Amino acid sequence: MLLLVAACATAPETGRSQLILFSEAEDQELGLTAFRQVLSEARLVRDPRVVARVRRIGWRIARVTPRTDWDWEFVVIDDDEPNAWALPGGKVGVHRGIFKVARTDGQLAAVIAHEVAHAVARHGVEKVSRELLLGLGLAALGAATGDEDLTAGAAVAGLLLVSLPFSREQEREADHIGLLYMARAGFDPREAIRLWENFRRLEGDDLPAFLSTHPPKEERLLRLRALMPRALEEYRRARIGS
Repeated sequence: MLLLVAACATAPETGRSQLILFSEAEDQELGLTAFRQVLSEARLVRDPRVVARVRRIGWRIARVTPRTDWDWEFVVIDDDEPNAWALPGGKVGVHRGIFKVARTDGQLAAVIAHEVAHAVARHGVEKVSRELLLGLGLAALGAATGDEDLTAGAAVAGLLLVSLPFSREQEREADHIGLLYMARAGFDPREAIRLWENFRRLEGDDLPAFLSTHPPKEERLLRLRALMPRALEEYRRARIGS
């Protein structure tokens, strides 16, 4: 019980109660370990214009979050699947295929802001914490591999990788937080609606991996439209202050 009380946290913007068993310092280390593993296996896009665009938009969004102290990194993966992901501590990856649906800076900002929201809300370690409490964590991983030298950090990093994408509850929250972040960064939040409509036209009823645990398309659009008045107010303030 003491552990559970000590592990209570609150998600930004929404105020949802969270159970997180890791410190923020551990978040940073786990995210970095997982990020290095991804980079060791992935092929990166080297086009300086594409990379600069993603980084420019990413940093613009990161600066309006409460985690300006993080060492944010934004990379472009040479993969045709329309996908994106986030790891703890501010490590964000965007697949080349996302440009099939994110056709404007605003639509790309909607994707990146959604992933930034996952990182800031600590969704990755929240998900791992839940799995650990259910007995599906470090002990199970070590037992399955039979590797006595398996370190805790590497094990959790592996869980972070296989746990993505996030749960529908977390996806809804990332939509909510991300919409506000992109608006505060000066991107028109209505572009988020256009982005998900582009996804729907591209994929029809067959969801890509990026959307596999996301809320149903119509539900997502309804929720985004319900949040739009507040997001537009944030957008207007950002434009006035710029």
